[in-house]
Amino acid sequence: MGRLVHYHHPCADNFSLTFSSGSAADVIERRREADGETKLVGYPFETPVYVLYEGTRASESASDIDYEPDWLEDRLSGRPRATQVTAFRLVELLEAAVHAREAEEFRLYKDFEPDQIHRALENVSWGASLPIVAGELMSNLVLRHALPNANHRTAIAMLQFCIESADPTFEMPSTHVDDDTWKAWVDPYIVESKRLITVRRNNVRFEHLRRLGIDIVERKGGIRIELDDYELDMHWREALSQYAKRHEEHCISFAREILEQADRTDLVDRTGPTEAEFVEYLETGVVERDFTELF
Repeated sequence: MGRLVHYHHPCADNFSLTFSSGSAADVIERRREADGETKLVGYPFETPVYVLYEGTRASESASDIDYEPDWLEDRLSGRPRATQVTAFRLVELLEAAVHAREAEEFRLYKDFEPDQIHRALENVSWGASLPIVAGELMSNLVLRHALPNANHRTAIAMLQFCIESADPTFEMPSTHVDDDTWKAWVDPYIVESKRLITVRRNNVRFEHLRRLGIDIVERKGGIRIELDDYELDMHWREALSQYAKRHEEHCISFAREILEQADRTDLVDRTGPTEAEFVEYLETGVVERDFTELF
């Protein structure tokens, strides 16, 4: 096996890799400059590598989630109708996911950021072919990371609603985590999505690790990123753009795979919804749905 370091601290996954060096003194100096909590790990390879992990806010149990309607309305006040409707549905999906699974399975890692939903909707090619619209919607919701957790699961549900808005007779193939088909075709898409978004935010750090002789970065969940599989030597702004495009293409492929799994290849060339049509479906077409059945 190649030389592996962890992206999230192995004993505290709210700490993530921010700096690495072959010199312990360099990492200790960087640690002194850090504002928040840090952890330092030395990897005892033949040529040692030292990694600094910095903490984000402490995660909370999803059982603590409490988005009161008045609070949510206040957070969304003044934002476009499309953002408001999509945000309400995303929060309902998050609450359903927590209810359907064990609450402790979900940790809340960040605050709810409705402005990121607005930005996600702005980057969808509304009215293009259905797989493009649905895939870009999923991709941008994941990339913008508006919810405190479950962004992939809720984005897949939104992809489903997007397809249904173009054809209400569409029946989604099973994507339940307890279903045997999950690991066969859904899980690989989610795993690669997580690799892409991690590389997108860390290309400079990962390129430095590669130059230190590291072959693999492992993030939480046992997801391994083989550094030689990704182009890393570029400016971070270029990486944000390039890997966002790759992530969109990946999610569009996922949308096409869903249509194939559902035996609905007739929808591959169907025109996708406009933003107004999608929002109208969210507002009126899923009102009676039990969202827990999606998870």
